[in-house]
Amino acid sequence: MTQPLKTSLGANIAALRKARGLTQEQLAAQLGVSAPAVSKWETCSSCPDITLLCPLARALGASVDQLLAFEPTLSDREVVAEVNRVMETALAPDGGAAAAESQLQALLHRYPGCTALQFNAAAVYDSLTLFSAPLDETARTRYQQAKRALLEEVRRSGGAAYWQSATVQLASMAAAEGDAARAEALLDQLPETAGDPTAVRVQLCLQKGQPEEALKLAQKTLYQSLVKVEGCMVNLMDARLLPAPDRARKACRAYRAVAKTFGLPDMSDGMLMEYCLQASDLDGAAAAFARYVDVLTAPPAMPDPDLFSPGVDCTPAPQALQAVPAPWRQLLVQSLTGEEKYRPLFAKPVFAAALEKLKASV
Repeated sequence: MTQPLKTSLGANIAALRKARGLTQEQLAAQLGVSAPAVSKWETCSSCPDITLLCPLARALGASVDQLLAFEPTLSDREVVAEVNRVMETALAPDGGAAAAESQLQALLHRYPGCTALQFNAAAVYDSLTLFSAPLDETARTRYQQAKRALLEEVRRSGGAAYWQSATVQLASMAAAEGDAARAEALLDQLPETAGDPTAVRVQLCLQKGQPEEALKLAQKTLYQSLVKVEGCMVNLMDARLLPAPDRARKACRAYRAVAKTFGLPDMSDGMLMEYCLQASDLDGAAAAFARYVDVLTAPPAMPDPDLFSPGVDCTPAPQALQAVPAPWRQLLVQSLTGEEKYRPLFAKPVFAAALEKLKASV
């Protein structure tokens, strides 16, 4: 876990001093300071004067970078770990969105040039919007502005790994805000697909005697492709694209088949409930809703490890976690109990029992 500078500096001074076999008094004598001053550095009560950093590093047989535990940037794995800690703060009973936002800002200020961190931090603001429901308009606007600023910074960095995704997200934000011209201008900047090099890279890894790397690459690419497929299926379930109920239900079934086969999240019953309701199929709507609640209140679905591990993290989620956060479930309860179109479902015992289960989970 990333430590504050004062804490890591004090620990480094103590560790390096002991490794050199020096007492606090001996180190103090070499630097021309008092032993209590060294003690205060090591206990983090104070920091050495900047003019002492080079002499201190020399006395301890280290560079200033080593002394300060300087890290130019974070690895992708470290970024994921740090972002997960921010999300743990957001979900903790004694944490919340405000504490998580402060934690995230401190992290961004410590690593201002880390593109991977900036890209992932933009996604955190989406999560904070969800976890903070009901969210006042001032906070919502602040989160959106922070997300946009981070994505713009990612684009300015020119990093190929994140540039296209940042561009797509900014275009999506512009479209959601009704700025079609801006959205189209951003999308027009995206390069045309030149083909997927994964198959060639996999073969190259095998030729170099790296079957584990080849497996990871193939699994990551498969997972990313399936996420895109699920996104396309969600689009197809939009009644504006497939207004015919039978075709919409077929899209739901296809979505469910993909999710079940590969161990991915399946939220299709939420849409299926709506289609059944539109068709006056109350029994079907009630049954779909009951399955939907089971998914919402269960631990998050994890990818099938037989297909995706070690390329993708398939670690089972703790039983205490649920597929969607409590604020989102609360909003769903409010919608179901407040909208007239759901009233006919209340007479169905299956629906009523599922609704009580959903309320109890909030």
